[in-house]
Amino acid sequence: MSDTLTLLVVGDGPVADALLPMAGLLGWECRAATELPEALAALPDADAVVVTSHHAEVDGPAIKAALTALAPGSTYLGGMGSRRTQARRREWLLANGVTEVELARVHGPAGLAIGADPPPEIALSILAEAVAVLRGAELRGSLSDTDGPIHPDLPPGTATCPTG
Repeated sequence: MSDTLTLLVVGDGPVADALLPMAGLLGWECRAATELPEALAALPDADAVVVTSHHAEVDGPAIKAALTALAPGSTYLGGMGSRRTQARRREWLLANGVTEVELARVHGPAGLAIGADPPPEIALSILAEAVAVLRGAELRGSLSDTDGPIHPDLPPGTATCPTG
């Protein structure tokens, strides 16, 4: 892992707003894109990509492009969102030529299972997972490695769901 990494956040909203300054504290260069053309232009320079967008015209295509642009094993690709959002993206990606092997590179839901709910905590869990992946550390407690609700202590539909 080099000293200066570049994080690309695709989407907006409270989690994206928290991710950018937190990654800056790590010394990372930060870029944000809310539209697909912006994201595609920024991908070649990214070491880590976090898709916070829940918009079908942006999130699936951005993840597909990131799978092509990011070198396997040396980069992080995370997709924020509920299990329903993950399933919708997965269906779109498979229907648009992404293989199961490629899909396995996507950390979705993004983040470590630390019980995060407010946007800054979600951002922290995503950055912690990204650091672990970029450093080659064994992931324990990744949300993408668990089944069931993301927020098991909250009734369905009551967790904070930042838009973006």
